[in-house]
Amino acid sequence: MSSRLSAETESELYSLYSQYTDSLKPLLAFVETKLLEFPGPILNELRAVNDHVSRCFSTLSATECTAEIGKAKGHLTRAMLDCYKLLLVSYEGDIKMFYEQYKDISLAVVNDGRFLPELKEKHKTAQAKSREAKILESKSFPEKEKAYEAYQEAVLAFEDVMKLIEDNTAGLTNASQYARKQVKAQIGYCVLSAIIGCLLTILVDKWNVIAEWIINLFNH
Repeated sequence: MSSRLSAETESELYSLYSQYTDSLKPLLAFVETKLLEFPGPILNELRAVNDHVSRCFSTLSATECTAEIGKAKGHLTRAMLDCYKLLLVSYEGDIKMFYEQYKDISLAVVNDGRFLPELKEKHKTAQAKSREAKILESKSFPEKEKAYEAYQEAVLAFEDVMKLIEDNTAGLTNASQYARKQVKAQIGYCVLSAIIGCLLTILVDKWNVIAEWIINLFNH
């Protein structure tokens, strides 16, 4: 650290960057892996963190530095909370996509009927934990910091939903194959019905001609 910084400022900066290293970095890495990109809103918050910290290396007093570090901590907190919110939005999108993918398939047959009720229950739990975290986030400090743990629980709950889907991949595949066979059978039935209908129509239309031909045949 620069000799200009007081011991108090150094301690505050150490605490700030410990939180960044131990909490935000692993979380951000997870977000990047899940979203396959670096989120723009998080980058803006990190820029703001560094902007406030950099002011401590000017002519600010220790008291002024404390104020700037406090603002930096606020941006770091928002960055972490934004990470959690982005994850939850992504998970909800994944589940919506799953339902859309299987909208024409009966999920009630998967895992002997146990899959769908368990999926709905786990999804309901995850959504409830997500709402609880957002409520805590809306509060002021120190209550606001409780949102970290609540968001972590919500993320884990959504992970349970995704794991349930993954664990039932074989059953979902079987259900899809069965649905395709049913569709093919229905198409075949419709085609056969159409052919029979056409033949009957022709037969009715030509019945008088056929009847006359049969009568003439016997008369001869």
